[in-house]
Amino acid sequence: MASHLSGRSRLWRSLVAAAVVGALFYTSSYGEDDDFPLGPMTQFAFSVKNDGGEIHSHWLEADTADGRHVKLSMDAVGSGMKRAEIEGQMTRLARDPSLLQGIADAQRRLHPGRPRLTKIYIVKQVRTLKHGKVVKTTHENRVTWVVR
Repeated sequence: MASHLSGRSRLWRSLVAAAVVGALFYTSSYGEDDDFPLGPMTQFAFSVKNDGGEIHSHWLEADTADGRHVKLSMDAVGSGMKRAEIEGQMTRLARDPSLLQGIADAQRRLHPGRPRLTKIYIVKQVRTLKHGKVVKTTHENRVTWVVR
């Protein structure tokens, strides 16, 4: 049984569709990752030159109260932030490392039985390519925060 939409319903649906397409076009042209799902996920939208190209990635590491140095799980259950979120917020985190306190607080809340974090590091890895193969890998602590 076919139903027919009234003129008003067709107009409303057309306006909504036009608004979504317009927002997608605008955020794809001028947007940032914060505009997702209507903006591009730029961390996946890049290419690397086969010769001299570099692949940059970040993750979290921490010192614990029991003296260990650990790599934090990059999911909502482990550290409270995913790798894409870390990379997308790198400018803010570099400018204000105190934002990492929230990760330490979340870690303590999510895993009360684990040793508390005393220092958090955002580690940057750079892989350099030659003929499409990794020929050099470097690591640096991009941001460091002493947990309160």
